[in-house]
Amino acid sequence: MTKRFYNLINLLLAIVIFAGLIQTALRFVLGASLFLQGSFLTFFLVEFGVALFMTAFVMKYYWSKQYKLTFFAAGLWVIISVIHASIIYLTLSNFQQHPLYLTTLQIQVAVSVVYGLCLIFSNAGNRFWLRIAGIYLIILNVPTILSVIWLLQDQSVHTSAAIEGFAPWVSLFASLAPVFLMLNFRDEIKQLEEDSKTQAAKSFSEQWYAVAIIMGLAVFAIGFKLAQDAYLSRHWAEQNFKQTKELADKFEARIFVGSKGDTLYYRLLKPLNYDTTKKYPLLVSLPYGGQPGTDKIRQLEGAAAAELLSSKENREKYPAFIFVPNCPAGSGWGGIPGYPSVDSLVFEAITSLNSEQGLDVKRRYVTGISRGGYGAWNFISKRPDLFAAAIPVCGGGDPAFAARAVDVAVWAFHGEHDKNVPVSGSRQMIKAIEKAGGHPKYTEFANEGHNIWYQVSITSGLWEWLFAQHQD
Repeated sequence: MTKRFYNLINLLLAIVIFAGLIQTALRFVLGASLFLQGSFLTFFLVEFGVALFMTAFVMKYYWSKQYKLTFFAAGLWVIISVIHASIIYLTLSNFQQHPLYLTTLQIQVAVSVVYGLCLIFSNAGNRFWLRIAGIYLIILNVPTILSVIWLLQDQSVHTSAAIEGFAPWVSLFASLAPVFLMLNFRDEIKQLEEDSKTQAAKSFSEQWYAVAIIMGLAVFAIGFKLAQDAYLSRHWAEQNFKQTKELADKFEARIFVGSKGDTLYYRLLKPLNYDTTKKYPLLVSLPYGGQPGTDKIRQLEGAAAAELLSSKENREKYPAFIFVPNCPAGSGWGGIPGYPSVDSLVFEAITSLNSEQGLDVKRRYVTGISRGGYGAWNFISKRPDLFAAAIPVCGGGDPAFAARAVDVAVWAFHGEHDKNVPVSGSRQMIKAIEKAGGHPKYTEFANEGHNIWYQVSITSGLWEWLFAQHQD
């Protein structure tokens, strides 16, 4: 081992710390929505690649020092980390939790603890900073262990929200874990009398230094792009908040407590010039919200149909009750495998509105975008008895249950090149309903991505079609 070798490892460790701090800082700003940024997957792959490259040199160090137990523990950790990282990649790519996610996470945590124990109690523990690194690694896994146990016992929305609340802090401390390895290699350098002077050693290390520098530049460049995406996301979030605040101000804030004691916050707008002797439809506009539980306004974000139809002009043209449920943090409206849902609670709340004078129970409609689009498909698949029509936008569902919605009028929309929600989700649901004997309408915008609401909103005849639907 030479000074140049140890300096190379410390350079790689510094890059790994830098990448981890970038991700942590942005997660404090955006929360879990960081993972939805367009450049995050690329950043994730580069960050993980650098970590693997660094670990290879650390393992070489373990082997050369005869820390064989630690070497094999680190090797096992690398294998399970690659598997778990693959599961994370599939989860982020498909926008739904992979069924093996919790399993591989549990195995990774177990192996990490074993790795930490080897650093403490094997001959590697004779070095002070390696022993401290092992202790830190075990302590670092405690929050994850507790979170997994909590999730296995209770997969409710509140549990997911609570875990997401302290997740950035766990990420921060995890980002700093390599510091102890750096301190160990600093001590190794001090113990060396002099560096190797051979040309072969210099050539070898210079090649790896070049690779490390390229990796560092890649992390910086992609990290900058991710930060830029995060800034734009934050900017548009503030703009959306202003619009959502204006929307919320028009509506009456209400609270519904379900049969199991769960609480749903929602907003209700009654028809303009409300006449209790007349019959009005109920429009359920599902937001994609999912913001912190303390922010009841942001939880209404993305209720685009409610925003459009609550204007004075449209309230005169399409008089209706408009219902907007809050989307709690870490939850959705169903239809996304492995993701907590409050759909049953919303169904109860919708049914409770039957007591509103003038509400026509034969003319309930549901619509939503993205997460709300998934919800719209899920709602008519689970409770087709409640809805006369649905407008799912950029959503998806389970084709196996599509036949249940055969009697619900559907007009679905999707962008051909949607990278957030695969267009196959809408195509499969439409095909399944048609196969079951239904006649859904489907509009797919060529060369468009995820942001198609404007095109949807101005689609000729859409709203006239919706408000003409009723159950037999």
